[in-house]
Amino acid sequence: MTLTLAIHSSKGGTGKTSIAINLAVAFASAGKDTCLIDMDLRGPSLCSMFEPKVHFWINDFLSGRCNIKDTLKDIGKDMNTKGHLCLSFANPEIAEIRNLASKDRSWQAGALKTLMNGKKELIRSDMDIIIFDTSPGVEYESINAVAASDMVIIVHNDTNACYSCTEQLIKGIYNPLDKKCAIIDNMKHGNCLNNIERSRYGVPILATIPCMCEVATRSNNEILIHTEPEHLFSKSIITIKEEIERLY
Repeated sequence: MTLTLAIHSSKGGTGKTSIAINLAVAFASAGKDTCLIDMDLRGPSLCSMFEPKVHFWINDFLSGRCNIKDTLKDIGKDMNTKGHLCLSFANPEIAEIRNLASKDRSWQAGALKTLMNGKKELIRSDMDIIIFDTSPGVEYESINAVAASDMVIIVHNDTNACYSCTEQLIKGIYNPLDKKCAIIDNMKHGNCLNNIERSRYGVPILATIPCMCEVATRSNNEILIHTEPEHLFSKSIITIKEEIERLY
C-alpha cells in the first residue's frame, strides 16, 4: 500500500524541506520506492539543492502540459539507495511564481484534481512512499497537497507564532479534512532531550530535534542522513520514519 505524506508547517523557517528530503532518503535507503514532490510552488528550494536538468516541472503537470512521470528524476543510484528515489521539482523562475499567484480558485480546484490523478498514477507504478514538500501556511497549493495526502507531518519550531498557528491548522484544516497528523519539534531550544513532550493539541509528537547550529551552517546541498548517518539529526530522521510506519 502506498503512503502519501504532506510535510507542512504553519510558517517558513522551520526546516521543513530539510526534513522532507532527509526523510525521503531514509525511506529509499530502506528499500522503499520513494517520490518527493516540491509543492512549495511559491518558494521552491529543492531544485537549488540538486541543480537538475529539468524538461518538465511539477508546475507543467499541474497546468496539464505533461504527465507526472515526465517531471520525475530518479537519483537513487547517485544516492546509493536500495529503492528508487524520484524527485519532482517546482519551477523557481520569478515569472512562474508570479503567474501562480494570479491563479484563481477554479484553477486551484483543477490543480487538486490533477494532483489526485497524478497520485493515482504513481500508486499504479508501485511507488511505496509519496512525499509532498508543501508551502508553509494556508496557500491553495499547500492545502491541495494536504488534501491529497494520507498523513500530515507538521514541522514545528520553538516560537510563539508557530505554537499559535499550528493549533489553528490542526483545528481549522487537518481535523475538518479528517487527516491523520503528527508533529516534529525541530530546532528545539534548551535541555529538550530530558523534557520530551509526547503529544500536543491531541496530536502525537514523532521526535524532538534540538537546535544544532552546525547543521544550519553546512552546505545547502548536503543531505545529512546520507553523509553522516550517525549524526543526531540523522538518527532523529530514522526515528521519525519508524514512528510514521508504526502510526500508519
